[in-house]
This record gives sequence, C-alpha cells and structure tokens, in this order.
Amino acid sequence: MSKVLLKKISSYGEYDGIKEFVREAVEIFEPELPEEFMIKPNFLKFSQPEEGCITHPLVVKAAVEVLKDHGKPVVAEGGFGRDDADRVFDAFGMRNWAECINLNECEFLKVDVGGKALKSADVSKPAYEMAAMKPFVTLPKLKVHHLVKATLGIKNNMGFLKKPAISMHPKINTKLVDLLGIFRPALTIIDGIIGGESSESNTKPVEHGVMIASDDVVACDAVGAYLMGLDPMEIGYLRQAFERGFGEARIEEIDVVGERLESLRKEYGFSTFSKVLGFLRL
Repeated sequence: MSKVLLKKISSYGEYDGIKEFVREAVEIFEPELPEEFMIKPNFLKFSQPEEGCITHPLVVKAAVEVLKDHGKPVVAEGGFGRDDADRVFDAFGMRNWAECINLNECEFLKVDVGGKALKSADVSKPAYEMAAMKPFVTLPKLKVHHLVKATLGIKNNMGFLKKPAISMHPKINTKLVDLLGIFRPALTIIDGIIGGESSESNTKPVEHGVMIASDDVVACDAVGAYLMGLDPMEIGYLRQAFERGFGEARIEEIDVVGERLESLRKEYGFSTFSKVLGFLRL
C-alpha cells in the first residue's frame, strides 16, 4: 500500500516545522539519490510566494538543507518565461543555498519518449542528464489548473520541456503519464501551506496549512487533489497513471499518516476564465 505523509503547518514562519517535515519525509521514504541530484520546484513565473503560485523558496531551502547530507542538491527549473526562474533564484537569494539552473537557458535535446501520445519531447539537457530515468526530488505547488484540474507532482515535469510547451495540450493527460515514464521522482513534497485557486498562473491564495510527501508521486498527487476538494480518479492523468501501474490514485487505498485527511479538506475554485479555457481545451 502506498504511504503518504500529511502534516499541518500553518505558515511559512514555521521554518523549523517545514524543515522537520522534510526530514521526516526523508526518514520515512528513504530516497536513494545519486551523488549529485536535482530538486525541481514549481516557479511558473516570477511571483511573490504568498500569492500561492510558486513553491515557496523556504520549502526549497529546507529540502536543500536536509538533503545535502545525501549528496549535492542542484535546484533546477524553467518557468513559462525565459528568465522567470532566474528572477526567483535572485530575488530570494537561492544561489546562496545551492547551485541553481535555469533550464530555459540551456541546450535542449530531442528525447525519444515512445509514449502512447507523446512520442518525443525537447528536454533541457541538465534535466535529461540529472533526472531522466534517475532519482530526483520534486517540490510542486498545491494549486489548480484549467486543463487538468490540479497541477501537482506529475505535471511539475513539464518544467523540463522547451517553452512554450503548448504541444503538450492536446491529449495532455496521456502525455503527462507518458512523460512520467521517463521522469519519476524518488520523493515528492507538495507545498500546500498556501495553495492556489482560480487559475494556475493568476492564483488566488488559499491558506490551507498543509504539506504532503511520498515516494509515490501518483499517491501524493491523489492526496493533494483530494485535499483540494477533487476526486483523484476523475483527474485524467491520475486515473491513467494508476491504470498504467505508475502508482496508487484510489484515495481509499492510500495509507495517509500524520493527520486525518478529511479534517484538512477544502474546496478550491476556478475562475470563470479558467473554466472557459478548460471547456475549450486551450
């Protein structure tokens, strides 16, 4: 049975609690990481962390500090804009904690995916070298997405691709699972202290006060989606990932430890514009 760690952390001011959560996740799931490994946050755009759009830099810092005893962590991301990742790295002093790579500024390789819908993809070279078929750590944000309902760990892999990645939108759920066949994190830690509703880029912050972790990214995403008021098995990429044997998406079959799941569930909403984009599949 897949296990997911769920804890209440009310604010980013509780840095010791965030760091302790990461430490507990590492102790429970014991990720086997290479000598140099990637930490992949979600920095979709340059945004203030309290707006609920990006992984909070303090969550990244906690992961770096805990995991540096397991090897050399390298923080890597490619936001929607060419320089968004660099702007986040610089604004919050992240280069003082670890080597930081803007994946958008690197060479891209045509990678054979061989999936059901995604046959090949342009992947940033550092992502291919450090995370393709290798253990890495993903730090997604707990927030909505107009096409797939929730953008969590599995969708965080899209940051490895050349932008704009609109070629992913047709049959996106199947393509996300295809991509998971190449990029499977050893540890997923979802930042839901402040979540994001309304849309994935123009988020409305939700003071949710949770962090979620697992070595099964499908189960971690399923718990995250459930906490947002969604049915994981009605999210296309989670259902397909389960059906293709990548992990557990049935919430009743997941061993959630730390907190009672129902007590922390909220209802995340979508803006009218997001609903229209979702309906039109744009």
